Amino acid sequence: MKCLLIVLLPVLTACSVSRPVQTAIYSVPVDNNAAQGDEKLSWWAYRYRIAWPEKIEEPDFAIDLLLAHALVRPVLIENSARLQWWRFHRRASRKPPGHQFSFLFYCDRATAIEVIKQLDEAAILAVMKDNGLIDMTVASDIEKVAETAIESYSDPSWSPAIQRTWPNYIMGVSAFWLALIDDLKAEQTKDDESKPTTTDENIEGNVAVKKLLDDYRRIDDQIAEMWQLEGQHALLHHLSAVFGYKPMMFRKDIIY
Repeated sequence: MKCLLIVLLPVLTACSVSRPVQTAIYSVPVDNNAAQGDEKLSWWAYRYRIAWPEKIEEPDFAIDLLLAHALVRPVLIENSARLQWWRFHRRASRKPPGHQFSFLFYCDRATAIEVIKQLDEAAILAVMKDNGLIDMTVASDIEKVAETAIESYSDPSWSPAIQRTWPNYIMGVSAFWLALIDDLKAEQTKDDESKPTTTDENIEGNVAVKKLLDDYRRIDDQIAEMWQLEGQHALLHHLSAVFGYKPMMFRKDIIY
């Protein structure tokens, strides 16, 4: 009987919190050479340089969540079918470029031009700059189709096979992280319908952005707690399982 309860409990728990799942934002990777044809595909980047005053000891990582969900996600929804690969990159250091959130995507030049234009024109971006949250944005030069190899943004110290296949992994991780934000934001909206949404039409100046940032700070705290309490089993354990539970060597502490 005890074994039966152990088997059924996760099913019952899952049913108790079930609700309609958000549409997945995911692209189906294609073979690099087959996809290029006359127009080469390339990696492009759109980077947000986030303000981090010297007097503030820790970076405000919640701004990354706001950027990913309120600015990048709408563009992803509109263009995901044209993006063969995409991912996020987060970093914060007192060395240049400082606190930076990057959206990297793999597509043809025409799609890159449109994606960069949409990101540039997001109404909330101008408000964030006015509020001193974003110092500047840096986009790839659309005149240069330079990073055509799938492994262009992989770490060159890795084995060639991992460099070539790593985009599969990191796009899935990025989609998972974005889906977590979206799920928790939906919970917030359900709890308080009076809070501003993240559509351009509902961004009404500085007050709305500050309220939104408070929302994303709470979500950042929730995700941090999930990572601390559930990450070992939900993420690391199952990653280990996929690789057959082989030992892994940790060479150094993982820090930002």
